[in-house]
Amino acid sequence: MTSVSGKQRKQYCHPVFKGLSDRDLVSVYNIISVKKINTGGVLVKEGDTDSTTYLILEGSARILKSLNGHLRQISVLHQGDSIPAATSFRSGTRTASVVALEPLSVFVLDKSNLEALSPQIQLAIYKNLHDSSAQRIHDLTIRQMGLSDMNKHLTSHVAHLLQARSDKYASSEMIQGFLKRIPRLPMYANRLAVVLLDENVSTRDVAELAKLDPSLVSVVLKTVNSAYYGFRGRISDFQHAVVLLGFSQVYQLVMDIGIRSTMPKTPEFQELLFHSMMISFIGFEISLLSSARKAVAISTIGLLHDIGKSVIMLLEKRHSKMGILIDMLDHAKIGSLLLRKWNIPDVVCQSLEYQCYPEWLPPEKVPAEHRENVTVLYIAHLCYEYLRGKSEDELPTAFLGEYMNVLNFSEKSFAEFVKRRLLPSLNKKLKTFPENVRDFLVESQENIAGKRNSGALEA
Repeated sequence: MTSVSGKQRKQYCHPVFKGLSDRDLVSVYNIISVKKINTGGVLVKEGDTDSTTYLILEGSARILKSLNGHLRQISVLHQGDSIPAATSFRSGTRTASVVALEPLSVFVLDKSNLEALSPQIQLAIYKNLHDSSAQRIHDLTIRQMGLSDMNKHLTSHVAHLLQARSDKYASSEMIQGFLKRIPRLPMYANRLAVVLLDENVSTRDVAELAKLDPSLVSVVLKTVNSAYYGFRGRISDFQHAVVLLGFSQVYQLVMDIGIRSTMPKTPEFQELLFHSMMISFIGFEISLLSSARKAVAISTIGLLHDIGKSVIMLLEKRHSKMGILIDMLDHAKIGSLLLRKWNIPDVVCQSLEYQCYPEWLPPEKVPAEHRENVTVLYIAHLCYEYLRGKSEDELPTAFLGEYMNVLNFSEKSFAEFVKRRLLPSLNKKLKTFPENVRDFLVESQENIAGKRNSGALEA
């Protein structure tokens, strides 16, 4: 090739060749080749090492990066864009994959071929590549700033809507009237909840207090001697029960029985209570594994967090024709109002009010005094749903990384957290859990192992 026609210049025009003379272009076109990729074909694979630069002549391609085990689209490249050599990156490997979005034509610029060009041509090409990369970084920065401003606006708007809706419940005569008709927690459960939320109280203090309440001791001994726990030999001493179960399990047992006494014994309510009990157990372990200060407070919040859903179920049973409207009620706020009528400490009530925030909002939108409690409750829910068989893609994890940071967890995936930390911790206490909890945990781990083995076979 000794000259470049107008047709050829138009056909092979690319910004990287800006400023080159026809003679320079002849030198370049003599050493480079054109590669064509069909739709869906892989041009560059993440992790590869090579010294090839690609220049897009026609078509478009997606940039895909593996994040937490999932391929995510980072951007789309079009005609005139360039794909630097792997050696341009600090790691020396491709940091993302490039896949054709439509039929793709690219120039292939190998490092050895480029080095065969004159220093002046190399300098011009590298300068244009640098300018192209700088412009792309600038465009991405502007886009990121726009997205950040949009995110701040949306989160503020969502927080305002949630708070405005919540404020109307306290003044509703219908809701207040219905809450008055719901039975209160038994005195022993209410008293124990209040005492345990005092950060200065010791385990010995609470154990001594519990033994002074015959009804509480009776409930614990009756339950711990049932087939529900399956201990050999009859247990007649409260202190012995505490030693066998651990104080946190005794407390969860007492509160669980107290809550059951306020609600009807229907399958729907029993399922909701099991859910609450699991969130309590999981939340307690998460607190112990994290920087959270009061694990027993989390246990209480876990047991009571869905009490508002129980109220909504009762409302639907009594006002079946209003089911659609009743379903729209905020269970978190209703639960908080009910617990205030039961004289449950405010730290529990307010933590319940913010329990839905992590699905929509980052941690800084949750008041600092309730942030740890809300975070543990949120992560406990994710872990429970994962143990039930849901995948991470099915769950609200938009701000998961930020909430994991609140508790100083290094894992960014709750599935990894469940396998590495939560399940080993729960398994150490497996024998002290009620039978239905033991069965749930054993079955969940078998299902997780089955999925892992199935995935390995498919790979």
